[in-house]
Amino acid sequence: MKVLHINGGGDTGGGKSHLMALLPELRKLDIEAELVVFSAGLLTTEAAALGIPVHCLRVKHMMSLTLLRRLRSLLIKLKPDIVHTHGGRANFYGRLAARLAGIPLVVTTVHSHIDLDYSALIPNMWFSAVDKLTRGLADRFIAVSHELGAALGKQGVIPDRISVVHNGIAELTAEPQLLRTEFGLQSDPVICAVGRLVPVKRFDILLRAYAHVLARVPAAKLVLVGDGPLEAKLRHLAVELNISHAVTFAGYRSDARQLLGGADVFVTSSAMEGLPIVLLEALAAKVPVVATAVGGIPEVIVPQVSGLLVPPCDPRQLADAIILCLEEPLAAVARAEAGQAWVYRHATAGAMAAKTAAVYRALRGGGDSLV
Repeated sequence: MKVLHINGGGDTGGGKSHLMALLPELRKLDIEAELVVFSAGLLTTEAAALGIPVHCLRVKHMMSLTLLRRLRSLLIKLKPDIVHTHGGRANFYGRLAARLAGIPLVVTTVHSHIDLDYSALIPNMWFSAVDKLTRGLADRFIAVSHELGAALGKQGVIPDRISVVHNGIAELTAEPQLLRTEFGLQSDPVICAVGRLVPVKRFDILLRAYAHVLARVPAAKLVLVGDGPLEAKLRHLAVELNISHAVTFAGYRSDARQLLGGADVFVTSSAMEGLPIVLLEALAAKVPVVATAVGGIPEVIVPQVSGLLVPPCDPRQLADAIILCLEEPLAAVARAEAGQAWVYRHATAGAMAAKTAAVYRALRGGGDSLV
């Protein structure tokens, strides 16, 4: 079975991590998983390094008939059994090109709420609209959380066309000292957050919460790993809150997975999520987690058992949960151990690939569907 996965190519976050975990495992299952990207970037480099065949169409424009023509021609040439799309731009062009090329089956993975995928308003509105218009061209939707699957159902997608396959991660090698040596943190308590600096991640809420944390735990340090359009505003906010001396803006790091192991607390402050891969990576690294109870996160974190959950957009409650982790480290470590065990049981790359392969087989008439 040949499956072509289509992505825009510019992803540096969870979408990239998802594909880099999934595709090698699918190939181990004798599925010819290949990758099509619209423009070269970190995704193409990492995929090639893993031995995944990559086809780059070299079109950067957001809207392009050339892109549609090149994609259709490539699909006619490669003749995949299934086209599998990831992301708003890939969904639009991939579904259209697949049908124009006569590809029999189209699958779309829904990683997040489509209207939050782009930081700019116009791309968000456009790709949200065209995604909904072309959903009828997809045979199956794979949602990375039950929450996303339910959202699709509310938007009119027939439940029988929705399968839920939680994100999985490749085996993680944590380096507990890397975070501290890299940023000179030594024995200070360290709070870490990782993600694109975009509105939906609500790092402004985290900074406000951290100001409360510092008042209680003056030695605590905050490391924000990631880049994005809000960096200047967030730096300015840190100055306004008089916490900039204790905040490290680390920028994009290809070794973010390795950095996680050195944190005392990992925080997700998002207003909405699908199922963040970095959360799974933090759990795998046995780091105590504080997260907002949004999207698929409550499907992973059992409150007081494998992590702490707080309402979104509430700096005070976020701060209280972080302080609890720092002041009661033995309980925090016990929760982290439970979280790590859950990931090893349910959220490995192998488990994700096996469930995805089962969806493929069901579509081709060779097995039961997953819902």
